[in-house]
Amino acid sequence: MAILKAGVNGPFSGKVGSIVGYELNGQTIIRSLPAIVKRPPSKLTIINRMRVKVVSQFLKYIKKPIAFGYKNIAPKGSRVGTFQLAQSYLLTNAIDYDAESMPYVNPEKVVVFRGDITPPLLINVERKEGMLHVEWNTDAANGGRAVVVILAYVIEGFSALNEGGAISTAGKVVWDHSLFSSINEQVHIYVGFYDMLHDTFSDSVYGGCV
Repeated sequence: MAILKAGVNGPFSGKVGSIVGYELNGQTIIRSLPAIVKRPPSKLTIINRMRVKVVSQFLKYIKKPIAFGYKNIAPKGSRVGTFQLAQSYLLTNAIDYDAESMPYVNPEKVVVFRGDITPPLLINVERKEGMLHVEWNTDAANGGRAVVVILAYVIEGFSALNEGGAISTAGKVVWDHSLFSSINEQVHIYVGFYDMLHDTFSDSVYGGCV
């Protein structure tokens, strides 16, 4: 059943036969239902499904940081959202394969912030005494005063985002967070610059696993 929202000539939401209608980012979308395939999937089909699955699982726990870091890649009113754009990026750039040819997301190839600012050139990323210490070459800041944004991510577990703990010309920041003192699991670090005045990012740089 579908619901007519503005009369007979208006958009609808729901299912009519093989057509589904819904709204995405303020726009009305209609699409046909996928055809039912009864034959067994090929190995390539299984791998492709696994590719999508591992990417979705990786991104599932960092939806809010991705919505922040990809917001300029998917501007307001875009038909494709930040999560979908991140999925597309990871599928194209961050998939590796194990010895059995099964796909997995390589954290080193993931980009969680996207933009045109020159990214930081990291010198050192270290976890010690329950805190995260990050240093970068200030030459990468080009004299600007962007803030440093850091994502700490325990894969498929939980994450924390540091926005503005230091400015790009400072060259270092110490982040005191319970994530670094209360758990023994490995934490993946991503660092970028964010110009708050112009609302622009650099691409994130992988800081390693600490």
